[in-house]
Amino acid sequence: MREEYNGVMSKQRQNSAIKFWWSIFALTAIACNTVILEKAFAQSSDTPVLQPLPNPTEAPHVPIETLFPNPPTAIRVPLQGRAQFDGPIETPRMALPGRASMAPPKTYRGWLEQTHPQFSLQTSAMESERLVVISDKYDQAERTLENLNIPYKIMSKKAFDSYDLSAAQVVIIDCGPNNLSWNGGIKIRDFVIKGGYLLTTDWMIDRLNQHVFPGFIAWNGATNQQRMYEASLVGKHPALFRHAVTNGAWKMDIHCHLIRIFNKEKVRVLAVSDALAQEDPDKLGALAVVFPFGRGYVMHMMAHFDRGQGVKVNELPDAAPAIGISLRQALAINYVVAGLSGTKL
Repeated sequence: MREEYNGVMSKQRQNSAIKFWWSIFALTAIACNTVILEKAFAQSSDTPVLQPLPNPTEAPHVPIETLFPNPPTAIRVPLQGRAQFDGPIETPRMALPGRASMAPPKTYRGWLEQTHPQFSLQTSAMESERLVVISDKYDQAERTLENLNIPYKIMSKKAFDSYDLSAAQVVIIDCGPNNLSWNGGIKIRDFVIKGGYLLTTDWMIDRLNQHVFPGFIAWNGATNQQRMYEASLVGKHPALFRHAVTNGAWKMDIHCHLIRIFNKEKVRVLAVSDALAQEDPDKLGALAVVFPFGRGYVMHMMAHFDRGQGVKVNELPDAAPAIGISLRQALAINYVVAGLSGTKL
């Protein structure tokens, strides 16, 4: 009996010992796992944890400048089609220039890119038939267009008789001693009625305008007595005054034909000269005017679109310091761009 009792007690001690060591093992494992988890958590706490996005209506406004406290220095980027100049540059009246300034082709092209960036991006793909130049002896509009890198179609006044204007949007007629034929004049009239833009200079006022568009403007019989006049813009004409100057010089040749206005309600004066007004029988001194006719427009200006007679290559007698080109050219170019862009005046 005693031996049996001792056997039972021995098994119980063994079982207790086993349970005791299993408990020690379990506690040790728990402790190790805890240490491992703490280390893992400590390491993971160094890495940012993704948080849910805030509700846009509840998120506070953060000024963008606080996100970039030290912005990089501004850099020049290619033109993206946004004009830098919406109106004329305010300039005081200054003494007339005593000598010509240099205005190479890059000056003209630079002015165009700043003033009409979207248009300038498209000139390389422009069809030349959209802009027609009818050439003559005293004005060479084509030279200014070449400086601007604007494609054009050029022809003599005689060749114009058989030319098809159906693809044209703007026609420029150079000043000179030659007249268009009667049929050529009727073709020009129809072109403007249908929505075309016509630009004429100097002698074309009496050789074309007063006959084809009677009752608007005409030559008053007087001519200028000087080669350089001060000029000032008149009124507000956003499309035509873009990146021009409010006051500048205006180069002429001798014997330019002064402008008389008949229809004062429709003819808008763009620029005048006080000095020219003293020589003008009408005391107006108008340098450039524009008027609607049918669905199109006619712009006429004294002097020329080009640099002027007897001017050396790349020289410009009446360049405005603020823009590099002359006021008369800025008005004419703005008009041409308006016509090619379909801008209403």
